[in-house]
Amino acid sequence: MPGENIQAWSTTAASNGNADTSINWAEGQARASVNDSARSMMAAHAKNRNLQNGSIVTSGTVNAHAFFSGLDYTTVPTGLRVLLKIGPALTNTAAATLNMDNIGAVAIKDNLAAALIGNELVAGAYREFVYDGTNWILLDNTGGGTSPSSGRLQYVSATSLSFKPFNGDRIRINGATFPIPAAGIAGLASTTSVFVNGVAAQPLVADTAYFVYVFNNAGVLTADFSTTGHSTSTTAGNTGTEIKTSDDSRTLIGMAVNHTAVGFQDDATYRGVLTWFNATTKILRGTSTGGIPVASTTAVELLPASRIYFLTWGAGIQFGILGSMSTDTPGSIVTPSLYLDGTTSILTAGSTILGVGFYLASGSMPYVASEGLHFATPMGQVTSGTGSFFFGASAMMVG
Repeated sequence: MPGENIQAWSTTAASNGNADTSINWAEGQARASVNDSARSMMAAHAKNRNLQNGSIVTSGTVNAHAFFSGLDYTTVPTGLRVLLKIGPALTNTAAATLNMDNIGAVAIKDNLAAALIGNELVAGAYREFVYDGTNWILLDNTGGGTSPSSGRLQYVSATSLSFKPFNGDRIRINGATFPIPAAGIAGLASTTSVFVNGVAAQPLVADTAYFVYVFNNAGVLTADFSTTGHSTSTTAGNTGTEIKTSDDSRTLIGMAVNHTAVGFQDDATYRGVLTWFNATTKILRGTSTGGIPVASTTAVELLPASRIYFLTWGAGIQFGILGSMSTDTPGSIVTPSLYLDGTTSILTAGSTILGVGFYLASGSMPYVASEGLHFATPMGQVTSGTGSFFFGASAMMVG
């Protein structure tokens, strides 16, 4: 062990007479040695201070960090704890090592003894390590910030989405907590050249609902559009994170659709972007059917252009219809309704019309649709004669 080394000192006072090779506190020591010993103790404290205050900056390469302790160790003391500043441009991209005083590269592990996966050692950030006798253990892998369930997937334009910090700036991927870039993650500014099912530079198929995941792409948080569903991770260190099924490297951030001839769309008639984190209330409102005549005694779709489209996680949605109806046959039961995907009744608001004129078509009903892309469409039927329908679909959802 080198001298002026606090690691060599004993918790038993009587054992510290010659515990440090540079400090003499032996019984009966020469008077002239007192000042040298006192100054060496000050130096020992100063060296330990530097190991603890972040003034030492790592060097080396992104996945092979190095530093000098100031003590010229020849072996790493078990229990040595250091606070280091990660050197410029040295953000790790995968598993990493730490080499102190040229003793040799030692693997860095997290608190669960797992190797690093990338972006835990961010250039310019302070990171604390302790040597456990075998590995350097990264004590704090949060990197500061707030909840690892931050961010919101949002519509930007027909060719661009964004996932930026919201309600915090951290997200958990494969057990590690990453900062969400202020400008947002990569891979969301195109519908023709993105990661699809893990393959780069692919186009999005029109009108397909994609789950949007984020992954660590060699140190850059990047979106991956996938047709593979999601589940809750049970992997130690990542438990509770919603991931691409059986793939902890992908964390779910939302769903999106590339709508035919439109691109990304998120408006009152087509809610084609859905966030997993920090959802907000959204309104759907379709165009009026405009007086479509119907003589059918079974429900038929009135006007495809009046459909409202939406993505859902399988949560409840409040649907409604509002407008008017009439018939040319007094006494006919005229029934306006709303159907999911044109096949399943969501709500009906039929009534017997006894005379000539317009009658209110109104109704509201909560409904839970399965996860994915759906549409709700106005339908109509009569018991006799011809009915005319003037109403639109509406809904209130969270996403």
